[in-house]
Amino acid sequence: MTGLSPRRFLSLLRKEMAETFRDWKMLSMTLSFAPFFVILMYFYLGHTTPVYDVGVVNLDRGASTADGESFNGGRELLLALQLARSQEGDEVLRMREVAPEEVEAVLESRRADVVVTIPPEFSERLARFRRDPSPTSDPPVPIRSRGDPSNPDYIMAAVWADMTIMTYLEYASGIQSPLVLQPETVSGSGSLSEFELYVPGLLILSLMMLMFTAAGALIREKDKGTIIRLRLSRLTVPEWLSAVTVTQVVVGLLALLMTFATAWAVGYRASGDLSVLLLVGALTSMGVMAFSVLVAAFLRTVFDLVTVGCFPFFILMFFSGGMFPLPGVALFQVGEQPIELNHILPTTHAITALNRVLGYGAGVGDILFELGALVVVTLLYFALGIWIFTRRHMPAVG
Repeated sequence: MTGLSPRRFLSLLRKEMAETFRDWKMLSMTLSFAPFFVILMYFYLGHTTPVYDVGVVNLDRGASTADGESFNGGRELLLALQLARSQEGDEVLRMREVAPEEVEAVLESRRADVVVTIPPEFSERLARFRRDPSPTSDPPVPIRSRGDPSNPDYIMAAVWADMTIMTYLEYASGIQSPLVLQPETVSGSGSLSEFELYVPGLLILSLMMLMFTAAGALIREKDKGTIIRLRLSRLTVPEWLSAVTVTQVVVGLLALLMTFATAWAVGYRASGDLSVLLLVGALTSMGVMAFSVLVAAFLRTVFDLVTVGCFPFFILMFFSGGMFPLPGVALFQVGEQPIELNHILPTTHAITALNRVLGYGAGVGDILFELGALVVVTLLYFALGIWIFTRRHMPAVG
């Protein structure tokens, strides 16, 4: 065997490029898969900040003030809940009045994320407190809220409802709190819609699709019998895999840019630098390529790839934390950085890096750990995949 030859490498690179772009069905699926899901998620989740559904059981009887005028605190509280706004001025709570017997059905069907019950003596207590704010022996009247903890929107809906109720009670009773809550957001980030929260994961999803084109490029050589000619030629395994890797990085960057352009077209705006996004995309493409070498080492035909190969693809998709957050399973710690079980996947570090780049405008210096971990995991997968692939399919190649 000879060393790495630029002439042989460039010749093989042209061959891999031609075969990859000639297989338009696989290529079109790879390039269009993530943009399709960007559009789908946009239409499902919208482009505004989340709005939570609050049901209200208004049992308030009303009362009279010290001046003899009628007072209905329940209706005022309903109005306060309707007018609740985020820091950006967006609507937060969507109100609906609910009958007492409908509470369970409304929560079970998720027509409401939380249901607040205003007690009958609500206005009466407020009016009495206005007349005489001195402490009494009467027990406080509860304003009950009921929700389903299995509903992911329940907690946020309850928090917004409770904060709005407490703000109204301070106003209605004339009590000024000695402390004021003043929430602040992390520098460089604002309120993100549910769609915007999914965009980094969808961008990495476009690169995960390389597993099929990359593994397919390796398996295709076995299917066509080209592997035998490679064994008899002077071509080395590093030359072959380098050509395939460069080809897949080109395809990956195309898929990444198409997905990002689709998200941009429907209103997504990122805080980070596009050059950092491309750097993360190139390293992630190499990481997925390394993972694909390991997958291809255990498969023999393209049919195996589209059937059995779906299993490792779903491992990448679901256990990287891109589709939904997963609780970390700590293995050990390097300095102050915990190393968790899903860190063995290159796409985990890529998603973390993109979240920081796109959400907080992080630069290369801010994501050095993620980039370093991505490189280390990629090299380990390449080493293991090449070793197994060579022993199983290229025993004559050293």
